[in-house]
Amino acid sequence: MIRKFSGMAAAAVLAAFASAALADGDTLRIAHHSLPAQFGMPYGTYGTNGALPLMSVYDSMTYVDRVGKSQPGLAVSWEAKDETTWVLKLRPGVTFHNGAPFNADAVVANVDALNNDEVVKNQQAARYLRGIPSARRLDDLTVEIKTATPNPILPRQLAIMRPHEPKAWADMGAAGYGRQPIGTGPYVISIWDNEKVLGTAFTEGWRVPKIKNLEIWELPENAARVQALCSGQVDLANQLAPDDIEPIEDCGQKVVLSPTSNTINLILRHRVAESPVSDVRVRQALNYAYNKTLFIDTVLHGVTRPASQPATHRMSGFNAETGPYPYDPEKARQLLAEAGYPNGFDMMAEVVISTGEFRDTFSAIANDLKGVGVNLEIRIITIPDLVQKILRIKQWEGDAFSMMYEGYPTADLSSNMNTHSCRVRQTGGREPHTCLQEIMPTIEAMMAEFDLDKRTELQWNIAQFYHDQATAIFSHERVQVDGVNKNLMNYEVVNRAVPYHALYFTSN
Repeated sequence: MIRKFSGMAAAAVLAAFASAALADGDTLRIAHHSLPAQFGMPYGTYGTNGALPLMSVYDSMTYVDRVGKSQPGLAVSWEAKDETTWVLKLRPGVTFHNGAPFNADAVVANVDALNNDEVVKNQQAARYLRGIPSARRLDDLTVEIKTATPNPILPRQLAIMRPHEPKAWADMGAAGYGRQPIGTGPYVISIWDNEKVLGTAFTEGWRVPKIKNLEIWELPENAARVQALCSGQVDLANQLAPDDIEPIEDCGQKVVLSPTSNTINLILRHRVAESPVSDVRVRQALNYAYNKTLFIDTVLHGVTRPASQPATHRMSGFNAETGPYPYDPEKARQLLAEAGYPNGFDMMAEVVISTGEFRDTFSAIANDLKGVGVNLEIRIITIPDLVQKILRIKQWEGDAFSMMYEGYPTADLSSNMNTHSCRVRQTGGREPHTCLQEIMPTIEAMMAEFDLDKRTELQWNIAQFYHDQATAIFSHERVQVDGVNKNLMNYEVVNRAVPYHALYFTSN
C-alpha cells in the first residue's frame, strides 16, 4: 500500500504522541520519515527508511565503522582460509527474542533461505548477499561460509546480514514474521504496522538497552518532525535538512551530523535511445551547468563536499584524482550545441523528496539547468514508487530519477557496481538502468580480485570512467542531519547503525 500523508495525517500522529502518558526517560520516541513497505522483514531493505527500525530488532553479523573497517557483531572473528572460504566464530550466549539459540545452525539456515526461500531471496537486501551460495556448521559457534567468487570484503558485506530465527519464520511465514519480527537485537516488537513500531527492551539480550520502551512513528514531512522534536513530543527526528539545524538549536534541542557513504544525484537514463541524455556530451553538459559548490555553501551551510563519482571520499575505491565537474555554463552550452541541442531541450525527472535536503537539491539543479536552456520538470514520487520502479514492478518515465550512489553496507565502490552497472542482470535478475559494456571487464576483474591493492587500482579506473561518462548529475556527498533531545546521550549513526543499547536520558 502506498501511503500519502496530508497535514491532517501528520496532526493525528502528533496527537498520538501528545496523548500517551509516559514515565520520564522510560520511552524513546522517534519520528521517522518512512517505514519500510516490507514491515520487519530482516532482508527487506537496506535503505534509510528500513535501517533505523530494523536495527532495533536485529543484530548484524558485523558492523562497519566510520573508516570502513569491520567490527564484531554476531560474528566475533573471521578468517579467510582461501579466496572463497571464510571461517566465522560466533558470539556465545546469544538468543533470539523467542528463546531459541543463535548458533551455527541458525547462520546456515539463514544462508539457505537467502538462496532458496522464494520470499527471502527476492528481497532487496537478500539480493546483495547472493554471492554467498552455501554455509556449513563446523561446531556450535563456528561456521564456514563459501563465496561464489573471491570476495576480500565479505566481513564488511556481512553487515547487511540480519539473521532471523528459522523455526519462527517457518511457523509464521513471511507475512506474519514481517508484522512480528524476531531477532537478537535490543527491542522485542509488539506492534509493527503502516504507521508505527512499538517495542520493549529485550532483557535477555547480549546488549540490553537502557531505555525500556521504543516507539517509532512514521512522519514524512520534515517540518512536522522538527515540530514534534521542539515541542517535546519525540526525542529523535531523523533525516532532516541542513536548514533545520538553526530552528532545532533555537528551540533548545541539539543536532547530530553523521557522515554517510551516499552521494545525492539524478541518475541519467542513458539507455533510453530517444532521450537527449543518451549522448555523453549532453550528460556532461548537465553536470557543467549545475553549480553544486554554491548550493553546498549556501543551502547546505557548507557541511559537506561536492560529489564527483559513485563513491564518497570515505569509501574504499574513491579516486582522489577525480575532481567534481566545475560550474561552467559556457562549456555546457558548447557541449549541448555539439550534441545538436543549441537551444536546449525539455526533460523530466522522477524524484523522492521526503527526506533531508532532497527537495532543495533537485530544485537547485532544475534552476541551474534553465540557465543553459534545459527545462527540467520535477515529478514527485513516493519511496514505495521508487522501490517498485527499481525492481521493475513499475516502469521508469522520463529522462532521469533520484537515486543515491550508496556505499552501504560495505563502504566500498563495489556496492554501487552491483546496483548501477550491467551486473544488475546477474545480481537482481532485471534490466539495469546504467549499463556501459566497455567498463564491464574492469568491473568483473575488480569483483574477482582478492588482492586489495590490485583491486583498488581497478576501482580507481571505474570511478574515473563513471565520472567521464557522467552517468548522473552528481551533486554532493550526503551528511545525515538528525534532531535529538538535548538530554538523550550517545546518539550517533555509523553506517546506518544506531547504538540503541547505549542510549540513555540525563536529567539535565
